[in-house]
Amino acid sequence: TIEDIRQNVRTIAKAMHADSKGEELVKLMDSRLAQVKQQVAALKPQQKKKIVLVSLMSSYGGKGCIFDDMCKEAGVINGVSAAGIKNGQQVTKEMLVKINPDLLIMPVYNDHGNFDIKKYNQEFLEDPSLQTMRAIKSKQLFYPNEGYIYNCSQDVVFGVQEIAHAAYGEAFAMQGAQHLRVK
Repeated sequence: TIEDIRQNVRTIAKAMHADSKGEELVKLMDSRLAQVKQQVAALKPQQKKKIVLVSLMSSYGGKGCIFDDMCKEAGVINGVSAAGIKNGQQVTKEMLVKINPDLLIMPVYNDHGNFDIKKYNQEFLEDPSLQTMRAIKSKQLFYPNEGYIYNCSQDVVFGVQEIAHAAYGEAFAMQGAQHLRVK
């Protein structure tokens, strides 16, 4: 969870005899999360998007994982979690159709050029069994900076922002790669 990451930052800072730096970093995290929450709070409940992360790890993204926690912070409904699917459980195509997300966050990882992600995504999006899903019918697809989506460091806050950007648009967009650090 994001709280676990806060505790990890504090633990590492303590081990390095830099407790104050750890607290400073946690405050930066909390400040960034508060900014996103403030923007999301302005949305009407009916504007909340149901999203699904399409992952090459087909059992990732369910209830209890960091992605699920990030979705809560971003003000979106994690469709996999809402369907009662726990992290580690396989998400089938039948489940995806039943979840019927408003938006799909698509994979972009290509294993340093060793995996044809474009082919994978094309085959997924053209699969006849998935064509009734709202996200596919309306072409609501988002290709994220996966370094933020799959992040368990203080930079998880940018994953939260990336998810909000996917769901709610340019008001949440980041300008280039960002990282939280203290001097």
